[in-house]
Amino acid sequence: MKYGRHQIDKAGEIIMSSKNNEDYDNAMLKINEWRTLHLPALDTLQKELLSLLNPNKTDIFLTSRRLKRITSILYKLDINPEMRLGGMQDIGGFRIVVNDIEALLNTKKVLSENIPTSFDLVKIMDYIQEPKESGYRSIHFIYKYKSTDDNTDGAKVELQIRTKLQHSWAMAVETAGLITSTPLKSSMGSDDWLTFFKIVMFSIFD
Repeated sequence: MKYGRHQIDKAGEIIMSSKNNEDYDNAMLKINEWRTLHLPALDTLQKELLSLLNPNKTDIFLTSRRLKRITSILYKLDINPEMRLGGMQDIGGFRIVVNDIEALLNTKKVLSENIPTSFDLVKIMDYIQEPKESGYRSIHFIYKYKSTDDNTDGAKVELQIRTKLQHSWAMAVETAGLITSTPLKSSMGSDDWLTFFKIVMFSIFD
């Protein structure tokens, strides 16, 4: 990519600690451009994934996509002091929500066996087989973009696939986090809320 990991790590350190306005502004400009450079990879991933899934008549309920907001990036760095910005793999994210667990497992099978042409598959994180402690369940695929444009080549983007029920649970956690101004999504905040959502998820699926 146009900016190497070390450059982005450094920019991330500056915006989290620098008291020099000029340094901060320059770092923010770099991060914003780096963030935007994930768009071509995200566009291509969406097109190629859907072209792989359509012939298999995958039962898709909805799709969505986003570039991670700067506020979300800063927040993630703030609550994870050991994290480096250049290592974030979800700056560009695409989500596929399917109707039920059968469709989810079929989608995982298809995408595990068929890698989009313009990407390398970096890894699969299956939070269905091994749910997070919070109760979160989904399947994440991390892809690395193969582009002839040096500015965007190597961009990492994330795919999330989940069921309607899993999606509703995740949206409820996010909403409760906004209402209570606590980072419930990151398994932090009120023990009462965290326990409640954990009980809800495990009572549904176990």
